[in-house]
Amino acid sequence: MSSVEARLREIGEEGDSPFDIGEAALLLGSFDRPGVPLDRYRAHFDELARAAGNPDGLAPTIGGAFGYTGDRATYDDLQNANLLRVIDRRRGLPVALGIIYMEVGRRLGAQVEGLDFPGHFLIRVDRTEIVDPFQRGETREPPALRQILKAAYGPSAELETAHFRTATDRSVLLRLQNNIRLRLTRHRRFEAALDVLKRMVWIAPDLPELVRERAMLEAALGRFKGAVESLERYIAMERADGPRLEAAALLQRFRARLN
Repeated sequence: MSSVEARLREIGEEGDSPFDIGEAALLLGSFDRPGVPLDRYRAHFDELARAAGNPDGLAPTIGGAFGYTGDRATYDDLQNANLLRVIDRRRGLPVALGIIYMEVGRRLGAQVEGLDFPGHFLIRVDRTEIVDPFQRGETREPPALRQILKAAYGPSAELETAHFRTATDRSVLLRLQNNIRLRLTRHRRFEAALDVLKRMVWIAPDLPELVRERAMLEAALGRFKGAVESLERYIAMERADGPRLEAAALLQRFRARLN
């Protein structure tokens, strides 16, 4: 087991406790850039914190002076979800950019957390200010949040209390990795998608839906022995009767492919 895998597994064992999310995202990014030293990326977090000076300087520094913004032109580019490349390019997905704000803000003593806002990752600073990392750290008031929600889910969508729940650090990392997994799966790059999913399971070994997705990717690769083992594990973890019955029927089909 590598030291990177060991650290990611430690995060999984810690459950939903906060952790050094910037470091964890760099470690995940290193799988796609083997051999690239991480020290300069770690030092960049220090550089951003020094330049910002205090939490009020987060957006003017990260989104302003250093030019971090959302990549609209090539939104689905996998580089946008790899924190190393996001730092190199100063462009990325909302969740990748949000991790930078979270890491730097915490170094400055602020409470910076992700939000479970649907369709568009946001952060909250010191429990009051909601910030959009994709828009150079602009503050988002309820009218703007309502507009974002309606753009994603239709004109009947309305803001709810659940949209402002804190996202755990672990769920933020999973959201980052899920962006990669979905894009790889869409392009039928199942082997690479399975590698990403394995890392997600390291981070969240207690989430049955990840184990089920692993079974489906293994089946897509024709690895039915692994698919059967993963699905059996999923059934043992899943508590809801409906999904367990669906998985049991699928398990029979996978077992038949072994014969």
